[in-house]
Amino acid sequence: MIMNYDNNQTDYSAYRPKGYPVRHKEKIPFNPTLKINPKYREIVHQIREMDNALDEMVLSGDDYLGLVVDAYSSNIHWSVKIEGNNLPFEEVKKMTALFTAKKYNEETASGPTQEILNHLYSYVMRNRFKLPWTADTAMDVHSMLLEKTGIDCPLGQFRKEQVSIAGSDGFEYFIACPPKNIENEMASLMDWLRDSPYDEIVTSALFFHEFESIHPFQDGNGRTGRTLFQILLQELGFKNSKLCKFEQKLLDPPETYYTLLAYTDATADYGPFATYIAESLLSAYEEAYSAFEEKNLIKDLDESSKTIIKKAKKNGRFTVSDACNWVPALGEQTIRSKLNNLINLDLLEKNGKTRSTSFMFRDPLRDFAEESPKSSENSL
Repeated sequence: MIMNYDNNQTDYSAYRPKGYPVRHKEKIPFNPTLKINPKYREIVHQIREMDNALDEMVLSGDDYLGLVVDAYSSNIHWSVKIEGNNLPFEEVKKMTALFTAKKYNEETASGPTQEILNHLYSYVMRNRFKLPWTADTAMDVHSMLLEKTGIDCPLGQFRKEQVSIAGSDGFEYFIACPPKNIENEMASLMDWLRDSPYDEIVTSALFFHEFESIHPFQDGNGRTGRTLFQILLQELGFKNSKLCKFEQKLLDPPETYYTLLAYTDATADYGPFATYIAESLLSAYEEAYSAFEEKNLIKDLDESSKTIIKKAKKNGRFTVSDACNWVPALGEQTIRSKLNNLINLDLLEKNGKTRSTSFMFRDPLRDFAEESPKSSENSL
């Protein structure tokens, strides 16, 4: 690859197919191979370090929620914008803030706003799409994202017609998998996913590319594929990727994204696309790390308070007695004082009184996983 070391980004201009449109090639079994560029390994190492660092940061509930709203809004805006949803970013952000505060009236949603809400549900349904996946997983995501949007497409059903992938200007980049082969190729892809020999990012990138190459649905493949990619990346270990504004890095400019998708199918050279995904992630992680570090409160805490908050973040509900066991050198009254301080910093929440009192790390989005009626539907 041609590396541009001035801005640490790969120059992708050389990676173009010889002609358009590129036609999907059948891959049964799906068994991709690629050469890993040394620069890629460095990128993955940096991303892993930042994902772990984000895990160690502790923000007030309000600060955390503000950054989550910003990241979710950006990702959803860019993912639906490229597919024709014209809602401006500020409107998407306003909806996201109301949604996370449980103040959005879904009954008034139009098609475009319903699409935003559907994407938001995909972000907060933590337990619905656990591995291992089958083709039904993709169908479930597709149905969820397009439900009540007014998009004229059979929900969660493989297409019966031939389709091609075109940019917003109508230029035809790619002719997708023939309808008769979709079921077998999706099954082959899911079989490969269960036993992928590659790391988290390459696995997610190759899965994403092949899903887009198959293009199993009549419409909504880009949105479904990018959502599956985001979920898969978290399932494979990068759990803080949801805090990063990845979609903008991936889709701006869209020409690079479309060209690399087509180039990969034309050549079976997966290296450039995997590196493009990794570099986009790295840039998004760097921005997230900077934003979260600015509001990180843990560096200002004393060591015993750091121990308590880290344990609270990991263990869930706990009591004063538990906190005393975590910091045995301190007396109960001192522990209670530190717990009160952590509550005042908006890091802990307190439940109950006297002997039934318990504490939890303050996660503003916890209730969505526990209470959302959508989260229990078709649970995998």
